[in-house]
Order: sequence, then structure tokens, then C-alpha cells
Amino acid sequence: MAEDKDFGQPQVLVDNQQFTESPRWHEGAYWFSDIATGDVCRVTLEGGREVWISGMKAPSGLGWTQDGDMLLACLFDSTVWRIGPDRVPRPFVTPEQHGTSGTNDMATAGSRSYVTCSGYTLEEGDDGSDTDHSDGCILLIEHETGACRKVAEELKMPNGIAISPDGKVLTVSELFAARILRYDIEPDGSLSNHRVFLEPGYMVDGLCLDAEGGLWFGGSTNGDRFQRVDAEGNPAGHVKIEGFTPIAPMLTGPDGRTLLLCCNHIDEPQDIILGKAKAQILTVRVDVPAAAQAERAGG
Repeated sequence: MAEDKDFGQPQVLVDNQQFTESPRWHEGAYWFSDIATGDVCRVTLEGGREVWISGMKAPSGLGWTQDGDMLLACLFDSTVWRIGPDRVPRPFVTPEQHGTSGTNDMATAGSRSYVTCSGYTLEEGDDGSDTDHSDGCILLIEHETGACRKVAEELKMPNGIAISPDGKVLTVSELFAARILRYDIEPDGSLSNHRVFLEPGYMVDGLCLDAEGGLWFGGSTNGDRFQRVDAEGNPAGHVKIEGFTPIAPMLTGPDGRTLLLCCNHIDEPQDIILGKAKAQILTVRVDVPAAAQAERAGG
């Protein structure tokens, strides 16, 4: 069994954010969205931060098409936007097409993206506490046509999501069920063979895959660490976090060994829209690099 190694004290890359999500590595830079401020930011290796686009309604999941356009899932308008070099957001997939709420995290590979949807939005004053949490779903979006369809339903807040390097397996956290699921990806993009990969005993948030089949994930109730498990689900490394909740990890950098960590603090869900949330982006060096295609298939 692998050692549950402590990777030590992470370094602060970005401070004074509000609610960071969707850490990414794309074209030699770090990227993240801030749900509370409406910004998507680009950060250089030296730490220089640029607000790449602003004014979005709770931006979350990020991905890129093969021709370089950004895809951005926004929670409050339940829309996936397509943004080209002119940085003008254009609706790509809307609620009229998919019929659900809370488009959240995204995994992209080739000409397809999978998007997790919560089934509700905080903007409506609904934190999900009055439901059975089973309105979540996963959408499949075809980049070339904009076609969209549900490929998994009745999920309890699906969140972090990643595609295996061979494009055959989808991994997704089911936050309110406190577990990590896996699906087989069929040639047409449909999902089959739904199964539970891991039940860590607390709510699981964002996740990413590494080159050995290991999985890094955050957790919204354990509150003190990002955890790595090996391909069989055994604890195989961690990064301790103080003062913030570990939300979403991503393996990044030129060699894929810089773990980019979104860490947020709220006292209750409404803090995100009341301007009371606090967030940081941290980095730490790890041993096993990102899985192939990590910048296009992260969660």
C-alpha cells in the first residue's frame, strides 16, 4: 500500500479572492474562476494576475475547444458560454436546451465537454437544504454543433469531474452523497456502468487525475486537507490546509507536478453572494505528474 505522504506547507500564489473554482493549466499559465466576483483570471508562472474576463454570473467550470475558444459554465444563469480571442462571451448552451439549473464544473477532451449541474442556484435563495439533493445531472456538449443532452441524472450535487487519458472513463464527485463515482464512456459520449469508486466519509468537491491513475480531491467537510488516493482508492498523499476549506485541485505547470489548490472559506452558502467569502490559490510540488491531457480534461 502506498504511503500517505505529507507534501508539506503550500505556497500562496493568489490571495484576497472570494470564492475560487476550476483551477486549470492552459497555454503556459494558471487559470481559475471566482464565483463571487464574476471574474475569470489568468496567472503567470511568476504570479502576475490578469482578469481575463469579468461580469459573469457565478463563473465556475473552464475548458477550451480544439480551436482555442474558452468554454465557461456559469452557475447563476445556467449557461455555458463560448469566448473567443475577442473576449466577448456568447451563449453556447442555454437552459432552454438542457432544462436544468446550476451548470458547474467541466471536463473537456477533444470536441466534447461534460458539465456537472447542481439542479438549483444560490441566486434563487435555494441552497439545496429543502430538497432530497437528487436533481443533479451531467450534460454532454458537442463543440462542433452545440448539441447538448443529459447523460446522467438523479445525482446529489455532482461536482468535480475528470476524463481518463484514454477517454474511456469519467470520474465525478457526488458531493451530497459523499462519494466518487465512475462511468464508462461509450463511443457516442453516453455514460454506462455507473459505479462507486470511493466513499471517503465526507463530502467530496473538486478532483483531478495523475499519471499513475491516482486521484487528488478536495473535501467540504473534512476541512483540513487535499487528499490523494492511488488507482485502487488507498490513501497515497495529502496537503494540509489551515483556515480554509480545500475545494478544488489541479496538477499544473510545465512538468505537471505543481498542484494548484483552490481554498475557500464561508460560514454559510449565502456568504458567496453576500460578499462574505474569502479565498486563496495555493501551490505545492508533488511527485507524480498530471495525467495526459490534464489541461483539457481536468476537474
